[in-house]
Amino acid sequence: MVSVAAAEGPAETAQLAKHPDRERQYKAPDGGARVVIVPVGKEAGRAEYESRIEFQSNDGKIACSLDYSSADSEHGFGVVKAEWTPDSQYFVFSLTSSGGHQAWHAPTQFLSRKDKTVRTLDDYFFEAGISKADFQLIAPNTVKTEVWEGKSVLVSVKLAALPPLRSWRKSKPFTLDCVGGHVFKLDGP
Repeated sequence: MVSVAAAEGPAETAQLAKHPDRERQYKAPDGGARVVIVPVGKEAGRAEYESRIEFQSNDGKIACSLDYSSADSEHGFGVVKAEWTPDSQYFVFSLTSSGGHQAWHAPTQFLSRKDKTVRTLDDYFFEAGISKADFQLIAPNTVKTEVWEGKSVLVSVKLAALPPLRSWRKSKPFTLDCVGGHVFKLDGP
């Protein structure tokens, strides 16, 4: 497992602590893909508060990019935590609002290598949304996190066996096809 605090190794961790405005790379455990997270916030000293996520093949070819920047650096999203599942089939990442809006909400999304789509976990719960950015991954591809139900409640979801869509947004679930090098400029997850 690779986390924000340990993107590549001890030397990389020290560099991230000193320079949070630098890009972070995450290689899949099987070596078949990587993700690059680039800080893109426009406000000095807050570049990491907004992110662009590039999903790449192992040869560096970009499948797609998700750009969560905003014009005013107050309405975008930044990656809080990012990690490959131990089976290398999913890349999971949590976000936070760059302006501090909905501080209780930590939208958590994932890329499926098999179907080449990016989805949000909020769509699989009735509750208001994911409330904890610090998710946990359990082999081979289960995400353990919390949802808001008037209070935080522990939940787990196996990405290889997703439950039916349950969100109030189920008529328009968040799904992006991550192919063809497309760059998606997103207002939110």
